Amino acid sequence: MELDVSTALSHPGQEYSFSGAQAIADQEIYGSVVRIDDCAVEGTFLADDQGNIHVKGQLRTVAHAPCANCLKDASAIVENDFEEDFIRNGDPEDDEIFSYEGHLVSMEKLVMSYAVMALPIRFLCREDCPGLMYTDPEAAPVETGIQYPFAGLRQLLDQMEEV
Repeated sequence: MELDVSTALSHPGQEYSFSGAQAIADQEIYGSVVRIDDCAVEGTFLADDQGNIHVKGQLRTVAHAPCANCLKDASAIVENDFEEDFIRNGDPEDDEIFSYEGHLVSMEKLVMSYAVMALPIRFLCREDCPGLMYTDPEAAPVETGIQYPFAGLRQLLDQMEEV
């Protein structure tokens, strides 16, 4: 999504509205892939006397990732407000600022940053998800070919109890 700011540059201080959608690439966060639907973005922008663009608005989307407890698919609504300045002819490699050149302001970096900041710490398929934990080891389903991380310790404990 790009904002055409040519009119705003001609009329500093005049506020203009915008709305649109911005696609975001899948993000790998702490070893899990998070897929983010296209973000709905709306807000206002204005130019100052130096040609910098002040943008404020809101974004809304849905993010999808594995449940932190059971690894099933989980989704979360992501909403965030933003207010940032785009510096005219700023260093595009500087991660601390948003910059633009010409008369088009790309919203991609801003939307991605604010969407990722608003992601939940843990995705859950449902609030009361019990996860993969079993309180009674005998109740755990036995499936051939599946490795349980503490199976060796369980065997050792069983051998110690027999003695």
